[in-house]
Amino acid sequence: MSIDTKADFDNLIDRIQDLVKKYENNVLHCNQYQIYLANGERISFEVSPWSIAHLLGIRLDYIKSTNLFKNTDAYLLLKEFLENSYSVYRYVQEGRLSYSSLFSNFIEQKLTTFEKVIYYFDPNDIEFICKYDKGRTYQLGLEKNYFCDYFIAKTDPEGNLYGLIRNGTSYMPMTNLYFPKDDKQFTNLKGLLMNQLITYANNVVINNLVTEHKSNRFLHISLKLRKLDTLKRYASSMKGLTIDTAYDLQFILKGLAMKDSKINAYKMVCQQFMKKIKDHEIFSLEQLEEPTKEQLDSEIVLMLETYNDEICNVDNSKAQKTYSNLLGQYKNLEEQVFTLQQQLDRTKQEANSYYEQLQVLEQENVSYQEFQEEILSVVERKRVKQEKS
Repeated sequence: MSIDTKADFDNLIDRIQDLVKKYENNVLHCNQYQIYLANGERISFEVSPWSIAHLLGIRLDYIKSTNLFKNTDAYLLLKEFLENSYSVYRYVQEGRLSYSSLFSNFIEQKLTTFEKVIYYFDPNDIEFICKYDKGRTYQLGLEKNYFCDYFIAKTDPEGNLYGLIRNGTSYMPMTNLYFPKDDKQFTNLKGLLMNQLITYANNVVINNLVTEHKSNRFLHISLKLRKLDTLKRYASSMKGLTIDTAYDLQFILKGLAMKDSKINAYKMVCQQFMKKIKDHEIFSLEQLEEPTKEQLDSEIVLMLETYNDEICNVDNSKAQKTYSNLLGQYKNLEEQVFTLQQQLDRTKQEANSYYEQLQVLEQENVSYQEFQEEILSVVERKRVKQEKS
């Protein structure tokens, strides 16, 4: 963007101030994002006020270095910078500042896409995510001055990458790199992605603490295949670029294995069912093994129950008891038998207890008899002794 006159500068400041006001007045900036990646990692972030200046293309580090403003807090410094725009213009005219040092070369594109950075994150809108590791290029002597931990590439013709940096236990967007899809800028993108890892987003969870609104947006399998094709195109044209989707691949394989197991269970049930139809016999669900029964959908179970009912209902009479009725009665009787069995068990336990008490009483009775006989013997000996005397 070319700033040739004060009017150009004022228009730029007005645009920035307008976007800052939109940020402050829109509760969507309170969104908390969780992005689940195909490599098994999860990124949590929110758009904090301290990152706004960088996303708008304003170079705060340079502004701080001039010591022309008193605030050190990033957002307050941005507000002070905008409120003193006339002073900034004078500083430029005096040669104390320069527009090229104050603003990004791509500030026009950054301002245009600013609202998308804040509000719009959907798995399908993310072309790829790069887990950036300086060590991977440092070893090759190709290190770049990129300080972010992740880069999120949006699916748009402008070619915007949003850089995230760690902020405590989560992250926050800190930069907006502009890589239009032409030969020159694609070379720059190669420099960033060289020897790095890229993946795609499985789903994005958005939670707004102000509105209490929560959304969970998934990337369906058909779209995952398209994303994977996109990653392969990048990997084929960039040296050392690795695709990391192992976690999602494992998840998909497990799903396919479960689906295959379910299909096999259906095949077995269908084979048994066809034999029962041929022999005009009841198909008993109770005879199926429990793992097989668990894999049957409710529609299949209903179909089998309907068949059993029709087998019993030969004359199509409403008074005729169906298999389902009989099965229900059987289960009720089975429950009654179970209840009676429990009562019988309790009665047996009580009888055993009474029997044990009876044995104790019998033992006590024997002891009393022995004691009685001993007393009688003593009395008898005493009587005999008295008679002799």
